[in-house]
Amino acid sequence: MGWKTPKFQYVNGYKIVEVDGPAFKVYDGDRQLGDDFPYPGEAAAYATSLPKRDDQRS
Repeated sequence: MGWKTPKFQYVNGYKIVEVDGPAFKVYDGDRQLGDDFPYPGEAAAYATSLPKRDDQRS
């Protein structure tokens, strides 16, 4: 049994988190937007389609 640190990145100001499965989730703060995505590119495309957030992070 292992423990894995979730990987994440920011796209268009939204946080994309990789979880076990693998699945990719898009978050606005603590709120998940959309469904779970099977590929990181799909999650990034969804985040890009949303209105840009002001508090963009690197």
